[in-house]
Amino acid sequence: MKSFIKLNQYSIFVVVTIAALILPFVAPNFTSRLELFVQDLYFNLRGPITPGDEVVIATIDEKSIDKLGRWPWHRNVMADLADSLSDYDVKVFGFDIVFSSPETVVGVEQLQQARRALAHGAGVDDSVLASLDQAVSEVDTDQRFYESLKHSRRAVLGYFFHFSRQGLEHLSEADMADYLRVVAKSRYSGIKKEPGANLRDLSLRTAYAVESNIGKIAAATKRAGYFNFYPDVDGSVRRVPLLVKYRDMVEREDGDDYIFPPLSLTVLRKYLKSAILIWIDPVGVEKVALMGLKSIEIPTNQRGEMRINYYGPGNTFPHYSIVDILEKKIPPQQLKGKIVLVGPTATAIEDLRVTPFDKVFPGVEVHATIIDNILHGRVLSDPNFPSLLIDFLSVLVVGFFLLWALLRLGPFAGGAVVLSTAALIMGGHYYLFSQRLMVLNSVPPLLELSFVSLALPVYRFVLQEKEKRYIQGAFSQYLSPTVIEQIIKNPSLLKLGGTRKEMTVFFSDIAGFSSVSEILDSQALVKLLNEYLTAMTEIVLHYNGTIDKYEGDAIIAFFGAPMDDPEHAKKCCLMALDMVTKLSELQDKWESEGRPRLKVRMGINTGTMVVGNMGSDMRMDYTVMGDSVNLAARLEGANKEYGTGIMISENTYNSCRNDVEVRVLDSIRVVGKKEVVVVYELLGCQGTLTDNQQELLALYNDGLRLYREREWRGAMDLFARILEINHDDGPALTYMERCLDYLIRPPGKNWDGVYVLKTK
Repeated sequence: MKSFIKLNQYSIFVVVTIAALILPFVAPNFTSRLELFVQDLYFNLRGPITPGDEVVIATIDEKSIDKLGRWPWHRNVMADLADSLSDYDVKVFGFDIVFSSPETVVGVEQLQQARRALAHGAGVDDSVLASLDQAVSEVDTDQRFYESLKHSRRAVLGYFFHFSRQGLEHLSEADMADYLRVVAKSRYSGIKKEPGANLRDLSLRTAYAVESNIGKIAAATKRAGYFNFYPDVDGSVRRVPLLVKYRDMVEREDGDDYIFPPLSLTVLRKYLKSAILIWIDPVGVEKVALMGLKSIEIPTNQRGEMRINYYGPGNTFPHYSIVDILEKKIPPQQLKGKIVLVGPTATAIEDLRVTPFDKVFPGVEVHATIIDNILHGRVLSDPNFPSLLIDFLSVLVVGFFLLWALLRLGPFAGGAVVLSTAALIMGGHYYLFSQRLMVLNSVPPLLELSFVSLALPVYRFVLQEKEKRYIQGAFSQYLSPTVIEQIIKNPSLLKLGGTRKEMTVFFSDIAGFSSVSEILDSQALVKLLNEYLTAMTEIVLHYNGTIDKYEGDAIIAFFGAPMDDPEHAKKCCLMALDMVTKLSELQDKWESEGRPRLKVRMGINTGTMVVGNMGSDMRMDYTVMGDSVNLAARLEGANKEYGTGIMISENTYNSCRNDVEVRVLDSIRVVGKKEVVVVYELLGCQGTLTDNQQELLALYNDGLRLYREREWRGAMDLFARILEINHDDGPALTYMERCLDYLIRPPGKNWDGVYVLKTK
């Protein structure tokens, strides 16, 4: 018993290890939140750090709103801001806002009409026309803003993407195409693809539509980028995608060009006067780099997402009120040569984000953080190896260590080991985060730590104190509850050894499973197979059958053990018929879901066989073996010859002939055997055949009789009549082919009607 307990302690280790590995897939929301909480803890343990001095923020704050009026301001204010920033000689300024609508100013249209009328008149002084031009220029604020941006030659505009149709029902495809054309010039051009790489296959963020600046303003500069953020499940912004794919790329020949950069990267590109290059391999984004006088490689994942390394709460970067910039109250040295990001920080404008440090972090400061991360090489990165592999290895290492320790130590020493291991994991990951800028998943090894440290003692107690519960759990996978109760009453059935007794054994296999596996991916194939096996297993257990094993898509079961059952043949046949009914329901469901229909062949034989626990003290299987078992397997395969679904032996039919409807298929000799076996097709329960089925059965029996009497033409006529009514009747088609063959090449005089199977 001690060895048995030890064996199952290792089994529990395997189970909890698998649980720790699959929990992120089963409960992604829970594990993601837990992982993000741990990562935020690392940020707060590290504390704030000082950014570089290259980036400052021009804020649309409460002070500016109080003096300049509520947001949005007139475009002439924005034009004055652009002029002021140029006067300060900033190196580049970017807008974390979008100017998506023309500004309507009363009088512009009237002044333009008056200007056109006077221009066509005689004797109009040029100074009058010039005055009107000046008036139009001052009133047309969009034009003035355009001219200020154009003159500055250091502006970067922002825009944002919509990622669904929701809320855009009023826009036509033509409207959205017009908006796309406005931002098209900002898309990436330096994309290098490895052989086999295809942008259409990449798992990138895909935009549905774009909210662009109006054409007049957008024309002032070709530099622009999107300022969308994508919060994690807890609402915090921790990553920024450096690539967004526009949906039209999957429909256009030049679609590879429709990949767009974020505002932060575009601003940095202009600041460094560099080009952006992206390397794509068949797996995803290999790397993103700024190439110029100063080349910078940016760590990303395969989706092109960059981890943001926050430096602290809001106001970590210098903030300057826009009204102070307009009034020239800022010392020139604080702005000269800087990157200036223009964006809102006022609470009323609601461009606030959640970050690991702050729940009201200005969105514009997120862009500033991204720029500084890249500029100073402070980007957080994932390990070079696949994260799933690292998670798997960390779980295994932690699990094996704990298993070794907890099985040898008492409760107090074991508890100390668990706490020390947790501290080692957290400390190691924190060191990599704070010193190496590398982020590893802490949750998988911590889950393994929790599961193993809790599961092993609990399971050991349950196993030692409640032997019957163990028996029930061990056999619940392949025995019905009724049979389990008998084993619980008599645990000696678990001993090694076997007995000879008459039983019925069942084999089933999916026809053409290899073809099905070729048209489905592995995940869909496993889902389909599990759904099928689950439904069939429930039927086996309903009839108190015992699942021997699953071999891929095959099911092997037997009836009559461990409990004696005089109706084992009957129950096996009824089970097979129920399986056919259930399979028909599943086929309709799969077809409606666009999945393939499965066809199943079944073989049943009744006879003497050996049944019992076979194996060793460490590993045993409750199984059957013998010639009777092999024959059932041959009958399952023999269905291919006759196009049938359920083939039973003569022994099985004789054991339950009053309970089922059958038709004689043939007298056969299977591979490796000399004995002749009469086989039948199982049609249904006794008395369930319709009048039409009975008529076809009578025709078939007459045709089979003529076949055995060598009346080939007469037999063919009868089988042809069957096929006219049911063209899918496999046995009739088989005998038609045989009769035709015997007409051409008659068998010898000693022909006894026995068919020899050529394959297993």
